[in-house]
Amino acid sequence: MQVNRRVHVVSDPILRDNLKQQIDIVSSDVNMLQEEQKLKKRKYDDLKKDFKEAKDEEEKFKRELGKTTRQVTSQIESILSKNYIERPYYHGGKYNGKAMVRFMDYSRSSKIMEEISTYLLSIPELDRIQKEEIDQWMPKFKKILSIFDGVFSIARMPCGAVREEQIIKLENFIATAMRLWRDLGNSITPKVHAIEDHLVDQIKRLKGIGDLSEDFIEKSHQDGIVDHSRTKNSLTHEDKAKQHSRREHKRLLPSVKCHAKHVTETSKRYKAVNHENSASLKVLVSKTELRESKVREDKKKVREDALLIASEYQGTYLKSGKKISLQEVERKINSAVIIQQRIRIFRQHHCINQQQQQE
Repeated sequence: MQVNRRVHVVSDPILRDNLKQQIDIVSSDVNMLQEEQKLKKRKYDDLKKDFKEAKDEEEKFKRELGKTTRQVTSQIESILSKNYIERPYYHGGKYNGKAMVRFMDYSRSSKIMEEISTYLLSIPELDRIQKEEIDQWMPKFKKILSIFDGVFSIARMPCGAVREEQIIKLENFIATAMRLWRDLGNSITPKVHAIEDHLVDQIKRLKGIGDLSEDFIEKSHQDGIVDHSRTKNSLTHEDKAKQHSRREHKRLLPSVKCHAKHVTETSKRYKAVNHENSASLKVLVSKTELRESKVREDKKKVREDALLIASEYQGTYLKSGKKISLQEVERKINSAVIIQQRIRIFRQHHCINQQQQQE
């Protein structure tokens, strides 16, 4: 490929000398830039070498730390397992909703966090700063568990059962929960975003969304475990599938459901109580309902106390829990203005270049 180059001849000696001087200056500048490039290249190589050494040291530290981390994780999981919080195999080896409900239960959450805190503080490798950090973070987890328990207790109420005062309480729970969530440094995942920005609106529109839950899927997992334990000695998969189908068919028969309900009602114990007007009434002897009612009242009190304690914070916050920072807002506005100016200048230069090329 040949390139046509124009040869310019300068006949004026003065102009020729000036051009030579300019060429010498430019050559000197080029030499200086080349030397500077070499220095930066050597500096870059040195930094790259130091970075590689630091990366190798980091990997070595992670490997050593991983051994301790796995040991700590195993011990914490054993504490959860002692409190009947386990990872079922049918859920992919992960904690499911049932385990989380137990974890947030007021009778377990405080006890579990105390046990975890005691274990962490007993690790001999911890220094004073790490122990102070544990003492600082554990109360946050205790509060956020009770607050989210209050959120889900209202969110699981059936359609038409939620009243206006419960919606107001839910808004306070969500605002406090999101402030604690951000205070822990957690990111806003899609589920957390749905709780923060959409849960209250949906409950206001439907007066409750508890009927829209997917508990029946988790129930099918538990039924599958029972069926599997009954048919684990079957010779073929076909025999196992037939037994599963027969049992599922029987469970869904209306006559079977009515009979199970009848057995439950007739198994309850009643006693006759005579009133002043000589009228005799049957009173349920079992204390299950009273015990469940007391548990509900205790849970309600714990949630409200946690909300009251967690709501005592300093500073100004938005309703969603996002902290107001005027300096941060001004910085973002200034950055947006600078970006718009640069985009405008770039478009102007781009239009000028296009016009010159067309000419």
